[in-house]
Amino acid sequence: MKTENIGPFKVIMSLRLFKNKLEELLTSNSLTVQKQAKQALALFEDYPDLVTGLECKDAFFKMKPAIDELMTFIFPTTLTDNEIKAAITPYDNEVFYCSNRLRGIINSSNTDNYIFKDLYKDFEGTFDLLTYAIILNIYYKYQVDFDRPKTIAITDKNGNTKRYRVAFNADFLDIYPNENAIDITDEILDELLSNADKTEIWEKYFPEGSWTLEGFGVLSLIDTSLDKRIDDFKTHLIQPNQESFQFLKQDIRRIFNIPDLELGSYNVKHNSIIPPFDRSFDMLSILPGDQIDVSNYACNHVNNQLFKNCKPMIISNVENYHKQTKGNRLSKVLLDRGLKSVALIPIPIDGELGIIIEMAAFKANQLNAINMVKLDAIMPFILSYSKRVSTEYKNEISAVIQQNCTAIHPSVQWRFEEEASKFIQERNYGDNPVFKEIAFKDVVPLFGQIDVVGSSVARNDAIKRDLSKQLKISKELILNRTKINLPFYEQLIFQIDKYLKELEEGFHANSEQEINLFFQKQIFPLFKHFQSMSSNNIDIDDFLNSIDEETNSLYEARKAYDITLEKGNKLMSSFLDKQQEKAQEIFPHYYEKFKTDGIEHNLYIGQSISNQLIYHPTVLYNLRLWQLQVTCEMEAMYYEKQKDFPLQLQVASLILAYDIPITIRYRIDEKQFDVDGAYNVRYEMIKKRIDKAHIKNTTERLTQPHKLCVVYSSKAIEREYLAYFEFLQAKNYIGKNIEIVEVEELQGASGMKAIRVDLNKELQQVSNIFTLEDLHAV
Repeated sequence: MKTENIGPFKVIMSLRLFKNKLEELLTSNSLTVQKQAKQALALFEDYPDLVTGLECKDAFFKMKPAIDELMTFIFPTTLTDNEIKAAITPYDNEVFYCSNRLRGIINSSNTDNYIFKDLYKDFEGTFDLLTYAIILNIYYKYQVDFDRPKTIAITDKNGNTKRYRVAFNADFLDIYPNENAIDITDEILDELLSNADKTEIWEKYFPEGSWTLEGFGVLSLIDTSLDKRIDDFKTHLIQPNQESFQFLKQDIRRIFNIPDLELGSYNVKHNSIIPPFDRSFDMLSILPGDQIDVSNYACNHVNNQLFKNCKPMIISNVENYHKQTKGNRLSKVLLDRGLKSVALIPIPIDGELGIIIEMAAFKANQLNAINMVKLDAIMPFILSYSKRVSTEYKNEISAVIQQNCTAIHPSVQWRFEEEASKFIQERNYGDNPVFKEIAFKDVVPLFGQIDVVGSSVARNDAIKRDLSKQLKISKELILNRTKINLPFYEQLIFQIDKYLKELEEGFHANSEQEINLFFQKQIFPLFKHFQSMSSNNIDIDDFLNSIDEETNSLYEARKAYDITLEKGNKLMSSFLDKQQEKAQEIFPHYYEKFKTDGIEHNLYIGQSISNQLIYHPTVLYNLRLWQLQVTCEMEAMYYEKQKDFPLQLQVASLILAYDIPITIRYRIDEKQFDVDGAYNVRYEMIKKRIDKAHIKNTTERLTQPHKLCVVYSSKAIEREYLAYFEFLQAKNYIGKNIEIVEVEELQGASGMKAIRVDLNKELQQVSNIFTLEDLHAV
């Protein structure tokens, strides 16, 4: 092969320096060394050209049998299967002799003896500055550092790549100037080093053929594949995601040389095993859905090592472990999955056990105490990664808590971030910052609610039924234990009958308190006395066990009421939140909801809410239509799901259409938004009073089951909502009956009117949001 662009060099292949070295060994104190040197020198007598040198590579290789024999003095036969070593021609680095191990690597790859051709070249077809550094340092004794680590990647025919670090031995290479060589002075050296990237400068002072490169080089390779795999592993740890996890698994497999190695993890919290933070990881020794205490995980030895001593546990042969422990939960799960060896690695976080990393193989002894030593190299990075993931998870939890438990809605998050940024800047400048209150001016409110009709009556009725049952059972228990008439028992029976009569005639506010006090002071102590006198009190035991610990009374009818209320509220709340996500796409707006005997919600819309988009009144109209649509759908959904509730309670829907912009302010102390200013309080007063209001000059409540009621105060609002209802009629969301009524005079508000429409309980919901475009189309 012809070498291109050999720069200033005249290349001669020779073994002259090697012969000189052998001659030096003749004076060795070791007779064995002297004998070996003489044997080698004898070969040179028959091949003098190996000493004088040859420029023709073909002529040099014709003496290969002698060369091979001489190389055995540099390449010990006993090490040939272990060392990765080669003798190469000058400059183009063609291998003319190598160890058996390197020959095997070359033969199994897609390369040839020119495997090192470009090793010391910066780019293909160029020459590397390292050779010039050798001239400057060896011949001129300058201390110029051009060296850098040299690595080579070799891919075998199966596509597997290994990396090797290369060490170059120049003991048998000689570089010397020819007649046209230019003497390199200090001034020239300064110019060369100032223009290290300019080839023309180097060619100026190192003309073609001005230096001779004679001899041969010796390369030694060290397998650094494991180092590269560990580097890849560290890189992928920095980028935790689903794709990165697959890389991590492959990295671990390559590090341990187990192609089908499985990787998993689980968390430990409060002595319980829970799924991992990163759901990319599977749990190998835990079945999905299992809730396991650490004491039930495996045998005592494994449990103590992992969860108490926080030390790795390696089971190299799971089948043997299964027999030795007579089978336990851990060994059964692993064997059912075909896993025959496993390593369990505990990861402490902030001083406490947090994560267990699982590595498992399908063959016995593939994971063992010997290859687990490799963990030492990667464990610091695993610890760092685990701590970071744990911290990020805690931050996620904080974000979820903030989203669900405070009034900082995503639509106004930007304003809080602005204020927080100012706060931090002022603090960094040494000031005493105060987190200022945040207000949004000129926002239009939209209020709506779906409330249980007659909730107070239903609640009182449930309490009355529980108390009546509790009294009747108590009376029967006392009568069963009175063999003779005793005044004290007669008094108790009389009092019970009196309370039963009062409950039948009507439930008063103090009835519940009086009856509960009666039981606490007289009935319960008496029954406990009965229990102490005899062990045959199964009926009393059953009765006392039926008493709710929290309310200290019978809790059956009230429980049915509370469950109905809770299920209904949870159902409507979830539906409203889901629909709110769609509403935010119309325009960002502040949203909050409250659970009472139903669900209330407030929306505030205006330019001050958004710092990016431009507000237009049509946004408000679209949101009002959205509110009507969602209210109709929510009530229909409630009645559809009502069959699953313990009680069949009815609900009524109400909307306040308020068209006067107001200001809302975030109260730091209360951690919530509130209307700001005396004038704006009028809105809150109206909102609270219309729920119990009546139609003017009647005793009829404004809100009624199966009716949607919209309260307003202006003619413009009336026309707007009549258009909406006409559209909803066309969509079969409401019935044909639309009535306009006057609302009784309310304190702080007069002249209020309302539109009431019949709701369609069996409406067919649509997946999209109604818009003004839909309305105009109809």
